[in-house]
Amino acid sequence: MRRVIVSMLVVAMLPMAARADWEPGMDYKMHYPQLPDRETGLDVLAVVEKKLADDWRCTGTGYVTDIHIWGSWLEDVAGQPAFLLEIWEDVPAGTTAEMPWSHPGQPVWGMDFDPGMYVAREVGTANECFFDPNQNEIIGFDSVVWQYNFTIDAAEAFYQEEGKIYWLSVTTWPLTTEQRFGWKTSLDHWNDAAVFSDMFSAPDFWRMLEDPRSGDPLDLAFVITPEPATMALLALGLAGVLLRHRHRRS
Repeated sequence: MRRVIVSMLVVAMLPMAARADWEPGMDYKMHYPQLPDRETGLDVLAVVEKKLADDWRCTGTGYVTDIHIWGSWLEDVAGQPAFLLEIWEDVPAGTTAEMPWSHPGQPVWGMDFDPGMYVAREVGTANECFFDPNQNEIIGFDSVVWQYNFTIDAAEAFYQEEGKIYWLSVTTWPLTTEQRFGWKTSLDHWNDAAVFSDMFSAPDFWRMLEDPRSGDPLDLAFVITPEPATMALLALGLAGVLLRHRHRRS
């Protein structure tokens, strides 16, 4: 019986661990994880005057309650910013003449995350360039990679549908002007390029993100993962199996 209880406790802790972190090899609810490029990648400035966005295809109908992104800080001056995360409908490429590339359409969800409402941790190092897309030039460097983990209560979460394409946008409000957050790029390309907009001057106009060194389109590093409630149900199911097994043995 003791082994059964221990097993149940371990399984019950899995959802809590999933709420705080994500590692390659764990489950996801999008086309595939777009992992950070730590060799030749860029960190794209994502502070209050800008929104960066990238698209994903939903592979599992349900609430979007777990979002994970990777980023760095200009010259490694890290802080604890407020984040604004939003989800948008998709406008496919070729739909509009003024923006022939695919881009976000109507916003369908958004939430502010103040410090303490997300989990951040260092996940490694990289020697990378920091990119301001408005200036279209490198403005500095950084070396520390951070993962940011956001969890949303199902009552406040967006309900995605399998097969549909959505966009995730990110911007931050750093505590000081010296703190400049950048969303990391990824070599895991999917569909069209990521985009950015100016929240104040042209909030409805999205421009493609392109590498200033090569002109190649850029994608951003993020992953959408299964909701903890689903993992909790799996844990309870396994606990039930263990209890039934114990009952048969007795």
